[in-house]
Amino acid sequence: MKKIAPVFKSWFAYATAITLVCGIIYVTVQQSYRTSANDPQLQMAEDAANAISKGAAPKTVIGAATPVEISESLSPYLVIYDSAGNMVASNASLNGAPLRIPKGVVDYVNKYGKDAATWQPEPGVRQAMVGIRSIGKGFIAFSGRSLRRVEERISILGEQVALGWIMSLIGMAVVLFIINAFTPRSALS
Repeated sequence: MKKIAPVFKSWFAYATAITLVCGIIYVTVQQSYRTSANDPQLQMAEDAANAISKGAAPKTVIGAATPVEISESLSPYLVIYDSAGNMVASNASLNGAPLRIPKGVVDYVNKYGKDAATWQPEPGVRQAMVGIRSIGKGFIAFSGRSLRRVEERISILGEQVALGWIMSLIGMAVVLFIINAFTPRSALS
């Protein structure tokens, strides 16, 4: 028992450090995955807002593409609102109905000019959304896309970090027991 106590004390200290490092790795990479999920929408919303600011009609910015059914598709989409909060053009739908972004979000972007957030209009349908107000024209361009693939990557990341954490804890215990087993008693005192 006297041999195990010092090994456990050392292992506990290393385990704490390993746990902190694994936690930092997970949070850092998870946030990188999530924030980069906004990149295509940011480009689309900025391009749409800039085009409208230069005089393009919202419906021409959206185009005539088949609407994206956001509960099924990974494709990005655009929704344009006027400053009063009325949708004027969209290429997105949810369960066959026109996509309606919450009024509070529309009001926020209208007031502050820009926003990026995760939106879940119904269970299992999580979207990365970016909204940008056009300059001088009073329109707001929202772009979004599904977070399904990003969330799958985050889940795999969690599994990988957990496996690395467990293997590190076990490896550290083995190393400490080997060191303790082969170190003369006089050296441990």
